[in-house]
Amino acid sequence: MQAISLFRKTSHQESGFYALFLTNRIQMLYYMIVMPSALVQPYMLLAIVAMGIASQFCLYMLSKWFATPYAAQGYQGFEKLFGKRGIKILALASLPLLLLKISFISISYAEIMQQFVFPSMDREWHIVFPFILSCYLALFGMENMVRFVTIVFIGTIWIFFLYTPYFLVQSNSIHDLYPLIPIGPEPFAWKSLLLVFSSFSGPEFLIAISYWLNPQRKMLKYLTIANAISVGEYLFISIASLLFYGSKYLPTIKYPNVEMGRYLQSPVFERVDIILISAYSFSFLYSIALFVLMIYGASRLLGKTKTNTTLIGLIVSGCAAMAVTLPISKWFWEPGLEQSFWLDLQMWAGSATYLLVPLLVWIAIKRKARTTS
Repeated sequence: MQAISLFRKTSHQESGFYALFLTNRIQMLYYMIVMPSALVQPYMLLAIVAMGIASQFCLYMLSKWFATPYAAQGYQGFEKLFGKRGIKILALASLPLLLLKISFISISYAEIMQQFVFPSMDREWHIVFPFILSCYLALFGMENMVRFVTIVFIGTIWIFFLYTPYFLVQSNSIHDLYPLIPIGPEPFAWKSLLLVFSSFSGPEFLIAISYWLNPQRKMLKYLTIANAISVGEYLFISIASLLFYGSKYLPTIKYPNVEMGRYLQSPVFERVDIILISAYSFSFLYSIALFVLMIYGASRLLGKTKTNTTLIGLIVSGCAAMAVTLPISKWFWEPGLEQSFWLDLQMWAGSATYLLVPLLVWIAIKRKARTTS
């Protein structure tokens, strides 16, 4: 099999905007679609602001990694920080987390496709076709994938502007957004907080591709802007959903954003929601491609790192991810308790990795600085 250069790096220009786009798009995956149904009271919107601030703390630790010389050295940087055995342990631990994330977002998006666009087609086909497209994208290599996020950002950021009409309905009143402070003994569900914090997760995977991001000391500025945009998008969509459905009806809607798209009117195209769902696919396909490349990179770290990357290696990585996803979709993802289980699992896993991975790297940097001083 002919060798291909999936992990080659040719550019050394500053790429803070790539980090900005990557952070924002990874934060705005599936949770943007389901979060409004979890924040059904106006005062719950404050959870988005609170968890956005908590997310900023994680990004601060992440920026410390980008400010070190280790981030720009790739494998050698990780080896200096964690040692060869430590790298293998981290690579091994990352594989199930990547597979879980790929499976969760793949099945979630396939379910939306099946429910709103192609109801007569088996859900598994909605997984297979995007996987093939994602593997094709991954063939362009990590460096091109990092650059391609610009297209993904431009191709999807406009979506939330479509929900502006829901703020302009005459029946809306500012009183619909009261109270912002709970007036009764109703406790705030800790699970909602966990879901919101997990929705900001994903940027921790940037550590694995920091070599191609040309890290710099100003990275915190770009990460902060990305986080602020994500907070704004989540607030915008959640407020629009609250105004449109109301606090009593909103909890009964599983996909508020997509359902709202059905009420948008266009003189050219009747089913605007199909356009929205198709546009969402940009982020999903891109994320799957990026994570498949990470799986291939992690598997290489567990073996011989000096061997060239090959097409068959990438295909095997993509097939491994699909081999995990399809059985979950076929036998372990049914409406009800099982589906809730996967959402809970992803919430816990996403929150844990977002908090612990930057913390682990930050502690390793501090420890290394202490031993070398």
